[in-house]
Parts: sequence; structure tokens; C-alpha cells
Amino acid sequence: MGGVMDEGRQLINGRYRLIEVIGQGGMGTVWRGHDEMLDREVAIKEVTLPPGLDDDERAELSTLALQEARATARLSHPGIITIFDVIDDDGVPIIVMELLPGRSLADILKEEVRLPYRRVAEIGRAALEALREAHAAGVVHRDLKPANILISDRRIVITDFGVAQRVGERTDEPGDVTGTPAFMAPEQAENAAASPAADLWALGATLFNATEGRPPYEGPDYATVLLTLLTQDPPAPVRAGPLAPVITGLLRRDPERRPSAEQVAEQFAEILRDEPGGATTKATTAERPAIVPAVTEKPTAPSPPETTGPADPVEDSPVRRVPHPDPDRDRWVPPAPATPHRPRPPVTKAGRVRVLAITTLAILGVTVLYVGIHTASVGSPASAHSATPSILLSESPPSVPGAQPDDPEGFDQTAFSPDGDVVAFGGDSGVLRLYDTATQKLRRSWKIDGEIERLAFSPDGRTVAAALDSGSVDTWNLATRKKHEFSRLDDVVDELGYSSDGRTLTAVGAAGHVAIWSVRTGKRVSSTIPPTCLGMALSSNGYDVACGYDYGEDGDNGIRIWNAKENKQRTSWPGAEPDGMAFSPDGRTIVFPGAHDNGLELWDIASHTKTIQLHSFSVAPDSGLAFSPDGRALAVASFDSGASDDSSPSDDTVEIWEIPGANKATTLRLIDRPKTLALSHDGSMLAVAEGHGMLWNVRSHEQLASWTG
Repeated sequence: MGGVMDEGRQLINGRYRLIEVIGQGGMGTVWRGHDEMLDREVAIKEVTLPPGLDDDERAELSTLALQEARATARLSHPGIITIFDVIDDDGVPIIVMELLPGRSLADILKEEVRLPYRRVAEIGRAALEALREAHAAGVVHRDLKPANILISDRRIVITDFGVAQRVGERTDEPGDVTGTPAFMAPEQAENAAASPAADLWALGATLFNATEGRPPYEGPDYATVLLTLLTQDPPAPVRAGPLAPVITGLLRRDPERRPSAEQVAEQFAEILRDEPGGATTKATTAERPAIVPAVTEKPTAPSPPETTGPADPVEDSPVRRVPHPDPDRDRWVPPAPATPHRPRPPVTKAGRVRVLAITTLAILGVTVLYVGIHTASVGSPASAHSATPSILLSESPPSVPGAQPDDPEGFDQTAFSPDGDVVAFGGDSGVLRLYDTATQKLRRSWKIDGEIERLAFSPDGRTVAAALDSGSVDTWNLATRKKHEFSRLDDVVDELGYSSDGRTLTAVGAAGHVAIWSVRTGKRVSSTIPPTCLGMALSSNGYDVACGYDYGEDGDNGIRIWNAKENKQRTSWPGAEPDGMAFSPDGRTIVFPGAHDNGLELWDIASHTKTIQLHSFSVAPDSGLAFSPDGRALAVASFDSGASDDSSPSDDTVEIWEIPGANKATTLRLIDRPKTLALSHDGSMLAVAEGHGMLWNVRSHEQLASWTG
């Protein structure tokens, strides 16, 4: 570890003194340290990269680890370990975090074997609150288990948060899985994209372990547990009391049938509402002591469950279930094909063992490097995709902030990763390039066989999708560099996007063809919308399409929303200008130019009421509107509205509006009219594709970089 030596101890970054090692493993070392500037104890984690990596792999994994540290540092919740500082020590991240004395739930269970259901409900409620906070920020844990739940005298905290979400990428190989099989969701074991539903399964498995004294899946080794998970239903809990319906619901194999986090929170509230004897619970989870009372019965080994099988008593449970507050939650999502679970053949000499080189950013404690087992003869739902290695191009010279490229051709599509750390550009050049927004350096490039028509990142930021002029839709895994090819859309793609849960990818063609693919299986659902659309926008639910129409001088014009799955119109706005439109990130609001040059109008789709009116500018046709992912900012490509004073917009500008305040925050003057726009997650950065690609700091009006395709 780098740093300045002082009195036999190391001083990191001139500030953090190492005191003693409190944890060590294959992925790194955790020290008890002292912040000499603020005079407080801290935990200091040095991430150790796996051996045998070349320079490019080390740089890639270090970048991912630093990215994950920054993503986790944005989380602020009593149930999540707080990161104070992230230090780049010659490409190896050092993470400084709060030091929280306590015991893990795993250590408590080693002593107590199993816990009373009320105490388990308290722990589960605290863990769920932390998960909900992280999921709202787009972070998925992917390795929740008793060892990653820390219980102190005042707090119940999730550790190792978000590690597998960034580093443990979904891959093409059925053995390349990340996490702990005993607590891993079946879809995660099959390399599906990270999702909140998988974290809820892991919560259910953790509750099962705490009440039953053993995890739901056991075996002598990693491969056996993984095989059991993939082929058998979890046993029904028998010692969980009122928690049994909660656990059984969370352990449903179909992620779409698991209860939502809101429903589980309500179930916990019902269980914990009254103390035994009728007294109302007054102490909060954070106030309860860390020492868990020993149960009366303490068997030397966990007893087998009294019943097994896919029992699912949640519907008949006395625990009240409340409807989800989002009326859109239960709408149609393309179903995954019913794949029978059958035993996989054992690993033979024809099989090969692959070590999954994963840098895991441990927030407190040390994670392990798992061995993934891949049998060549075993099929997988992922085989619906191809696994063509992409071509990695060499890095281009560093861009000069504010400089214009010699060749302004090639970039007319852009998109931000959900965390804003990466911006993608593509277009006529046939090259997809990803840049680091902090350093403005090229992070990765792919040579594409065709022109890029549309770009989209998956909600977890692991994958970027591109629609090509041939109608092909391809995705690239940012960690493995591998490509998936989806079935071709016989149309020029006008809109491309993932559903908000990351399970589906939708492409809408100019002639009205719609394809909705399951990201996990590649299965496609096809539909059509009226082929008279002049412009389009795709909702985050993956099947509502906004369509602009204009039938000329003798006809009418306006905008309608078409449900591609049900093949019918949801609603419409006759007379609205069809030149541009956009859905808000939550899919509840649509924005479009009002009739008779009446500025921009924002409408609530469900109630069909106008909520916001934006005035005093003209929207540039076909240049696009873009919400920031948090829905608080709207970028509008505009042109001269006729004013002549120096304060009026130039011929081509981008205006940034605050939503819902309807205040114009800033105006950025451009040289050329943008072809597409994108705002970072918090609206602080703007990406503009106008032949070349530009990155702007919205608040300072500074052009950070300009790149050519």
C-alpha cells in the first residue's frame, strides 16, 4: 500500500494512519485506521487485484472498482456503511469508510444457530430499508447474505454494498456467476442482469437462514449448491412463524411473482406492530441491542425441514398485503419462456473450471474469489444470443477541452451511463466509443459493421445497446467486451430503450414495427404501431410509444400514445406539434411542443391534464428533448425565436429547464444544431452529438471536451 512511512506505521495520502489489520483475504486487506485531520477512527480497505492479470485487465478492474466506490459513496442511509474517501494509489483503489464495531449476522448465527422470528423481522426490515434506498439510486447489491449484515449496538447495516452489481458482470457462460449460491437468486445464477428482485430473493434466503438455522440451499461445495439452486425449489420454512409467508413469497423462483419491496415492508410492519401481550413497539431498529438473546432450543445441528416443495402460502396468509402504489407496476412485461428445471449433468473431464477474475470492492470485510464451473455440454437460455468477441480499438489521443475536431463527421447519437461516469457516442462512423466523463479519456471502442442509429444503456450500466442501419440490435458487455446479437428488426430503428427494470429491450421502427426482447433469454415479442409517425418516443415501461402525426393541410396533426403490446391507442393530443416529444423517466409524463408555437407542454398521461407550460423559445425540429434520469431537468434543442437583443438565444442552443419548477436554468450556445442530446443522472452534464461529440458542464457553461468519430 502506498503512503509515507512514519514511526514504523504508514500514513496514507498524508492523512490516514494505519493502526492494525482487522480483516484480510484474497480480495484485499482492511485496516483499523485513524483520520489525523478529523481525529476519528476509520476503516481503510486496500483492494487486491487477482494475480495473473495483464496491464489492460488490471486497469479495467481498477477503473470498475473506483467507479463502484464512487457509486456507493453517493448512498446516504443509516443502514449502509458510509464511505468517506476514495484514493487512487497507482491504479489500485484504497477506500476509507466508517469503522462500525459489531458482529455480523453470520457470526451471531454461528453461536445462536437460529433466532426468534421477531428479531429476524427487525433485522429484515432494517436490511430492506437499506436495499430500497440503494435501489432508488440504481445500485443493486448482488451478494446480500448473513455475513454482509453487520449488527452493532445502535444500527443494523449492510456491508459490501453494490460490489457485484458493477464488477460481477453477466456473461455468456453458465458457470460465470457472481455471488454466494446459498443466497443467490436463480436468475442471477443464470447470468441475468442485476435487478432489485434478485436482492429481494437474497433477503428471503437470509431470513430463512436466520429462522431455520441453515440456508435454503446447502452442499459440500460451490458447484453442488449451484446445481441444487438451479434444479430444485426452496424448502418451505417451518420455524418462521408469521414470517413464513414473507420468506416464501421472497423465494419465488419467478422474479415477477415476488412481492415488491413496498409489500414486504408492509408485511414487516404488521408482524412488528404489536409486542407480545399487546404493547406497541416503541423502540426503533437502530435502538435495539446488538446482542441477540439465545434461543431456548440450541440444537447441535440444524434439523431437516418438516415439509419440502414449492409451497406458496402468501395468498392465504393472515398478513395483510397492500396494492403497489404504482398502478403501472402490474402492466404487461414480456414473459420469459417456461424452461423446465432439470438436473444438469455432473462436471466431467470434458468440463472445464474457469476462475472468474472479479475485483470486488469490499465496503467492510473481505469478499472471496469464487470458482465458476462451466460444462461444455450444458445448454443455457443465454444461448439465444451469440457471443461474438468485439474488436477493441486502441485509445485515441486525449481530447483537448473546447477544441473542435478536424473531421466533424461520425457522431450523431449519444447516451450517458446511469451513474454519469461514462458517455457513449456513435453514428455514421461505424464506431462506438465510450469516454470517461471525469477524465475525458477514451475508455473503450468497438468497430461496428454499420451505422449506429440509436444508443441506450441498461439501467445497471453494465451493457450498452446499439441499433444499426441494417435493423440489427446488438449489446456489448462493458466488462467482458462480448457482444450479443438480437434478432433483426426489418425496419430502420427510430427508438431503442431498456425497460426500467432492465429485463426487456425494445426497438421501434420507422415503419411501425416493434420488437421487445427478453434480455435474459433473447425471446422476442413483436407488434406494430400506426406507420404514420413523424417522430417517436419510447416509455420506460418498454411498450408505450408516443407517435407524432400530420396529415397535411387538409388533415389534422397531433400526438398519440400507442400501446404496442395491446395494439391500441391509450390517449392522444390533437393539434399538438409532432416535431418532438419525450417521456419522463418514470413514464408518467410526456412533453411535446404545444399548438400554435405555444412553447413546451408537460402532460400527466394518466389524468390527461397539463402540469407545466414552458415558454419563450422554439423547439428545433427532430433535434430531440432529453430528461435527466432523475426527472429534475429537461434539455431542449432550440433555435432563434426572433428576439434581437444580445441576451436572446443564438441560432442553435440547448436550454436546460428545471422540472417541476419550470425555471430555465441555463442556455448553452452551440455551433451546429444538435442531432441528439443526453443529460447525466443529476443534470450536471450535457452530451451533444452534432457530427462530433461534445461534453458540457451545465452549471459552469464550460465545454469539457469535443471528440470526433
